[in-house]
Amino acid sequence: MKKILLKYKFPLTLILFLVVSILSIYLTGLDGHIWSFLEMGNDGRFHVMRMQGLYEAIKAGNFFPVVNMSFLGGFGYISNVFYSNLWLYPVAFLRLLGMTTVQAFISFYILINFVTFVISFSCFYKASKKFDKSLVFSFVYTLSIYRIFDMVRRFDIGEVLTLTFLPIVILGVYEIFYADNSKWWYLTIGMTAVIYSHALSPILIAIFILFVVVFRIKTLIKEPKRILTLIYSGLSSLLLSLGYFLPMYEQLKHTQFKLTNAPLIYVSQGSMQVPELIKFSLQNDLFTQNIGLLMLLVAVIIPVIVWKATPVVRDFAIIGEILLLMTTDIFPWKLFIHTPLNMIQFPWRFNMLVTILFAVVLASDPKGWLNRFWKKGAMISLTIVMIFLAEFSLITNHPAQDDSYAAFNNLDVYSIGAGQEYLPKNASLTQLRNTKHVPEVKSGAVKIKDFQQHGSSIKLDFNATRNSKIDLPIIGYYGYSSNSSTGNVSAVKMNQANNGLAQVKVSGDGILRVDYQKTPIQKISKLISLMSFLIMVIWLFRRNRVSSKLK
Repeated sequence: MKKILLKYKFPLTLILFLVVSILSIYLTGLDGHIWSFLEMGNDGRFHVMRMQGLYEAIKAGNFFPVVNMSFLGGFGYISNVFYSNLWLYPVAFLRLLGMTTVQAFISFYILINFVTFVISFSCFYKASKKFDKSLVFSFVYTLSIYRIFDMVRRFDIGEVLTLTFLPIVILGVYEIFYADNSKWWYLTIGMTAVIYSHALSPILIAIFILFVVVFRIKTLIKEPKRILTLIYSGLSSLLLSLGYFLPMYEQLKHTQFKLTNAPLIYVSQGSMQVPELIKFSLQNDLFTQNIGLLMLLVAVIIPVIVWKATPVVRDFAIIGEILLLMTTDIFPWKLFIHTPLNMIQFPWRFNMLVTILFAVVLASDPKGWLNRFWKKGAMISLTIVMIFLAEFSLITNHPAQDDSYAAFNNLDVYSIGAGQEYLPKNASLTQLRNTKHVPEVKSGAVKIKDFQQHGSSIKLDFNATRNSKIDLPIIGYYGYSSNSSTGNVSAVKMNQANNGLAQVKVSGDGILRVDYQKTPIQKISKLISLMSFLIMVIWLFRRNRVSSKLK
């Protein structure tokens, strides 16, 4: 039996990952009910609507939508520019196969769990070549309290996806600063995947990398090539993500959003008090952000074990402790409320980095406390039991949030997140709810006939006096065009005085046609990113062939 297990340990590990991927969220989503904290002010329904919008766009033949027209009852919401759809296509295709919203959502969660298990195991194994330690790391990290909190409490799909790819980032940092810096492309792959997952996470990762640079400054002075490969990685990530950053920058340049004009929260308001952090972590509480009991214990023992650790584990441990302190009000966040760091909103977002760094420390086992396989098995079993108990506590202590699948499928198209970040600065969500979805004549005399709307496309016949103005039932984001119209029709502009709706001037007779047209910057930037991706794939393929021949 032992020989069989050793021979097939990798396939058996994959089966184990799949089983635990399902079981680890069973209590909160697989028994016909789902624990769904999806209030209007919560970002959960926002991400569900992102998925719904992509599905409906593909169903209508638009595979790469810029404006999510499922939001706001057809007025549209340009969330796709700020949150990439790249990793949501599996959900959309599951919907196209006939799954309901909740079935596709839960299937996606199982897939995310499985992929996180595989990526975390593979990355640790790549660095350590230790199967058992890699197994411990994959379980401790994937089933960590903060990650599961993100999944079943916050429903923050962007950050959950970041946590999926974060091990690749950590592997890249390890290779550049501590091992073989010629493998800088791990960081490129990881950072690019994170960028297309969540806009804020790269800022947190950049802070972590800055700490690593400080900790490794002596080595970097002696080996400046490591800095050079860090630059290679950064530039490559930039090229691969231009298709994300440039369209966002372009839209921010042309439109004044609530995002930049009225911050929902200052970063100093989002920090935790130390007693709260300890209390919620000791309780393994999935209802409130914390690092969980296991990671709290790691934080306590790090001062004891860190001095026996290798340089990378030692540095990661100390940086993890620093970042943990930065999640609390001990750190002077009030000094940063008028800086770009205010964008992170909640300092406890650093918990995702604290979690993975502490998981590295635990799995590395500097003191050899887990020196037998049965001890590692006990640690894995303990991790599974702890997450089951935490989820059981969640659903029993907050029964009002336990919804049926049918309730989850009942979508609210006005769920755009608590901050309403991508509405024009003067828009009112309440007014949009009460606005009829028809063209509105704002000045002049206009007769409108045969009004039609299909997604972002609007068509109507008009007969108007000179310079009449019509507000259309779509938010006038930059990119909407009236070039296909006939008759005297102006360019589309945003009417800030009327919730940012699209407005055109018309006169005489004609046919108004307005649709969202991808801008030159959107097209060119995505082409550059695609070409960069193909070049990198070819380069990696040729590099691996050369390496194989040398071996």
